[in-house]
Amino acid sequence: MGDYEACIADLWAALGINNRNSFYCYRDGKQEPKASQAVAVTEVFAKYGVTENIWGICD
Repeated sequence: MGDYEACIADLWAALGINNRNSFYCYRDGKQEPKASQAVAVTEVFAKYGVTENIWGICD
């Protein structure tokens, strides 16, 4: 939880966005990332130790 704000900032940079509404569109699945954005997002999650199930729904 301590890295939350830094992680969100890195995700915004990876997606090339600069506002909450755009972020929520990606987060909620209303906007799909381009292939290059998906690679960048995967790298951000890996940087913070999240390597499993980042694109799927958790049970």
